[in-house]
Amino acid sequence: MNRHPYPPPEAPVPRAGRRAILLLPPALLAAPAHAAPDDAILRALNRALVEQVVLPGYRRFTSVTANLTARLDALSRAPGEAQALESARQGFADTLLAWEGVQHIRSGPADLFSRHARIQLWPDPQDRVSQDLERAIAQRDTSLLEIRSTALNAVSVQGLPALERLLFGEGAAEALAAGDAGAGYRAALLRAIGGNLAALGRDLLAGWTGGEAPHAVALAEPRAPYATPQDATLDLLRALHAAVAAVADRKLGPALGAGPAEARPKALECWRSRLSGQAIRANVDAAAAMVLQGFAPALDSSGEGALAATLRQACAELQRIAGSLPLPLEDAIQHEAERELPLRLQGEAAALKVMLAQRVPPPLGLSGIAEPLENAANPPP
Repeated sequence: MNRHPYPPPEAPVPRAGRRAILLLPPALLAAPAHAAPDDAILRALNRALVEQVVLPGYRRFTSVTANLTARLDALSRAPGEAQALESARQGFADTLLAWEGVQHIRSGPADLFSRHARIQLWPDPQDRVSQDLERAIAQRDTSLLEIRSTALNAVSVQGLPALERLLFGEGAAEALAAGDAGAGYRAALLRAIGGNLAALGRDLLAGWTGGEAPHAVALAEPRAPYATPQDATLDLLRALHAAVAAVADRKLGPALGAGPAEARPKALECWRSRLSGQAIRANVDAAAAMVLQGFAPALDSSGEGALAATLRQACAELQRIAGSLPLPLEDAIQHEAERELPLRLQGEAAALKVMLAQRVPPPLGLSGIAEPLENAANPPP
């Protein structure tokens, strides 16, 4: 397995980001006093995001993980077949990109039983995933082959990062097809990871929609743990802010470096599968959906049409740039001619992050939360 020193998760705002922030109109950086909005506006915002953004995202993740499980099972029965490997790799890509659409949601069902970390332990500064995976393969650890939705042992080898290494890592295909005991364990572990991800997908969706206290109802009505509509809106705003901050601070900043020679492609999220650019596009689309379906309409209803229009424009620009990123991003950031768009995307994301933290909360009755929002964007792994 490859090991590499990951950089720290946070990086300073690049010059492009500072320029974008400075170019924001002063009226949009100031935070004038606002009257609290009608609770009906916030209830409508919360319900719209739950029904039109969050639940569809989790339904997609549940669907693709079920498909991934079937593909990994087929590969485990024919580990030397190129077609089976390619099918499993495509299943991984579909699952990863579906996950990127809900990755920024850390509250509710994702917070239980370490589900978020079990699906994707990242960033991983010490490369625990590679170390634990190598150890498990060397020891033929059969305890990892059980599929238990509440299993908290060896979190690092249950999810997408371990699966990426098994499917895309250097020498991984050859090791899987070797026909020895190690290959047999790898095949069994592929099946277990697939089954684990499918179980986690089902549990997440069930937590949002089923049981006596579905989280979707808690956010939309609201109910405990939310005392007011503002509490629920704040949780959703934290998720939106986290999605944008991740793009600027975690996913692009450490990898871009000061120039092509200092670029660190192995600091990108999915460098082994070379899907980091597509993952960022999915993050941007998820953030834009939250703005367009929830926060911008709520600001319109609160008499903040200018701010809503600016948010829509910012999201459109983010999506335009993300959709034009040169791929694979792992190669592009190492070439001067291809770095312009990643740098611009980082700058625009940094500027939108500031606006979400400083300008959006007051008209929604969420004043004084800029610092907690900044902290929420970089939770511990």
